[in-house]
Amino acid sequence: MSLLFPDQLRIGLGASYAVLAKVSGHKVAHWRMQTWDSTDITATPWERALSAISGWLAEMKPHRLSVIVTLSGELAPLHLLPWREDVASSEKQALLAQSNFRRIYGEVAAHWEATSQPTGYGQPWLASAVDQHLMSALKERLIGVKLASVMPLSLSFFNALQHQLSDNTFWLLVPEQEKLTAIYCQNQEWKLVRTLPISALKHEPIKKLLTREIKLAGLIEQPSKIYAASAKSSWKEVSSINPGWKSEEKSLADAPFHLLGAGL
Repeated sequence: MSLLFPDQLRIGLGASYAVLAKVSGHKVAHWRMQTWDSTDITATPWERALSAISGWLAEMKPHRLSVIVTLSGELAPLHLLPWREDVASSEKQALLAQSNFRRIYGEVAAHWEATSQPTGYGQPWLASAVDQHLMSALKERLIGVKLASVMPLSLSFFNALQHQLSDNTFWLLVPEQEKLTAIYCQNQEWKLVRTLPISALKHEPIKKLLTREIKLAGLIEQPSKIYAASAKSSWKEVSSINPGWKSEEKSLADAPFHLLGAGL
């Protein structure tokens, strides 16, 4: 362990995957990963992932390491709420966000806690939500470690990488096992957030799919660059932004480290 870069645990949870790694600075070690078909899930969407993490921690017996958890677009969805002069406080926006998530997801969102933050005056508010039962389970079952933070995976990348996205108009894509979160900014302003099935990309080019999303949202398309927050991209016309992780183990050369969140 380095005094400059103390050991830490990074965890990624999704409806179809669980990843855990012990990290020091930007170096990844003790990588664990399990995936499954989310359609096979009969319990709570996050239960299988958290059970896998709990089992790994029991084997590792970590001692008071801090933990940063990132949640997939399914477990911590993001939405943009329109700007309203009469709902200008974070508290009022959170209530509006709560109502919005209930309207979209139904009773499954009854135990979700929504938060919101402004992206700029006169611009949409960014809202996210997470199941409070998941938060309680994390605190109860991450034994022997210190839970430092929990955040949406895509927001982790946007916050860390936005200084590299010098274009005025761009897409930031965050791929997962079965889903893709796509963030669209025009003139450095948030305009669109979409969670799309990865399977859709097998049938049409990514650029065509994103262009359709822009038109469906009633936005005027502008020339834009497309970035993917992953070490490499298999999509044409998409530039990869390295998430910042590295490992000396050859067996981990193709591991999806980006599911841990940003390592920059």
